Amino acid sequence: MPSNPLVSVVTPSYNKGRFIHETILSITNQSYPNVEHIVIDGGSTDETLAILRKYSDNITWISEPDQGQSDAINKGWRMAKGEILAYLNGDDTYMPWAVETAVKFLAENPDISMVYGNCNLTDESSRVIGEITGYQFDLKEALLHMRHGVPQPTAFLRREVIEKVGYLDTNLDMAMDVDLWFRISLRFKMKYISKLLANLRIFPGTKTESQRYKLEPDHLRILNKTFSNLDLPYTAKALKRQAYSWSYLRAGISYRSQHQNMKALKSVAKSVQFHPMPLIVTSAKYLLEKAAKRTSNQ
Repeated sequence: MPSNPLVSVVTPSYNKGRFIHETILSITNQSYPNVEHIVIDGGSTDETLAILRKYSDNITWISEPDQGQSDAINKGWRMAKGEILAYLNGDDTYMPWAVETAVKFLAENPDISMVYGNCNLTDESSRVIGEITGYQFDLKEALLHMRHGVPQPTAFLRREVIEKVGYLDTNLDMAMDVDLWFRISLRFKMKYISKLLANLRIFPGTKTESQRYKLEPDHLRILNKTFSNLDLPYTAKALKRQAYSWSYLRAGISYRSQHQNMKALKSVAKSVQFHPMPLIVTSAKYLLEKAAKRTSNQ
């Protein structure tokens, strides 16, 4: 890898005018000198286009209808010239040292193909309200519980990764990044580093908050894809029934929270058909928590 490889960051955007200038500035002001920023806008009707024109000297951008977030990111990655790729949503930001930290780590560890770290949670006013601490990806944990430890805004990967595992799955609406981490983990080494690299904005209007109920259908599709992969290790294949059971149980809990009781019951029934243990564990945990609450109130 050259001493200062080009890093291409793609930003998918649609009506993010309130925040996208912060996203652009966080990339423009990186301590690392060789960054290409590509904004793929889906035809915004707010102030986004005026802001993109303002920063035209620093970014490459297009605005046209697309098929959603994954399609926009894929389009940007295909345009990208960098040896290292990333994507940063139009309401998130990097820490000033993020790109430099990632490039330095990848240069010093040629066997690692993707690196990621920690990120802050921020509100609409860019105030820090929490932190997401990443951890090393573990396939068993990811299959059973969809807990993968990769805060998306902090991920940087070598171009060859996308060339070999493929682009984001446009059929997934919420968990396209999770699907990508699964596919990468089966062919390349991913590494967590304990460094604060980005800020993830979260508030009631964001996709993560307003469409959380769409996660479990995506997770089921990811399981279908993963367990049909011929390269999946035998130890992972042995988890199939438990993985589906946990996923249907989480779907049932999600449906219940939306008061869709029939869908909730059907999902829980499917969970038991695959494996009863997740329901037993979850029920026991719930009863223990209720007992502990009653004890504390006495």
